[in-house]
Amino acid sequence: MKLYSLDNSPFCAPVRLAVYAKGLDLPIEAPPGGLKSDEYKRASLTGNIPCLILDDGKPVPESTVIIDYLDEKFPAKPLKPATPEGRAHEALIRRIAEHDLLLAQVAFFYRMQVGEAAAAGPETLAKFERGLGLIQALMADGGYIAGPELTTADCILIPALMGVAAFAPAIGRPSLLADHPKVAAYLGRAQQHPAAAKVLGELQAALAASGISLG
Repeated sequence: MKLYSLDNSPFCAPVRLAVYAKGLDLPIEAPPGGLKSDEYKRASLTGNIPCLILDDGKPVPESTVIIDYLDEKFPAKPLKPATPEGRAHEALIRRIAEHDLLLAQVAFFYRMQVGEAAAAGPETLAKFERGLGLIQALMADGGYIAGPELTTADCILIPALMGVAAFAPAIGRPSLLADHPKVAAYLGRAQQHPAAAKVLGELQAALAASGISLG
């Protein structure tokens, strides 16, 4: 089993965070032949990253699918709450983090590349505001986002929030994260987790080459 990943991808960071948090001895490699190559498309099915390759060669693409598979396959250090109610709550936070924060910042990044940052700023800000407001309303008091233990929601949310902080000046709201103090305080705590610190260091180093700072 191995994981195809790139350090500069916000979709790969949550999977690596889960891998590190669970203490898995899983080889992590760049896509063979390069991300856009025919070789990688044949290996990964979708051509996207991340992609987990099982021992029999079958690909498992998509971040959340991979995280869920690894958590079920290797249950020794679970990343899900113990109760159905807890898992439903955690899943809701995870979905908001992915759709309102992560996908919005990736879309904004691509529009920046074609000179449309000013036009995309208000829409991106509205999505960030919605996501941060919902997360602040749903989050646990102290500890991690859904309680005292790190969960799959944290794996997605921590890199997503760092991205929000990085893009906030470009959308005209440098104080965006600070304007949601409970979320900002959570991030300050959560990024101290060894797995989170390792992933954020990888992401910072990779994005610095693109002129983007994670703080």
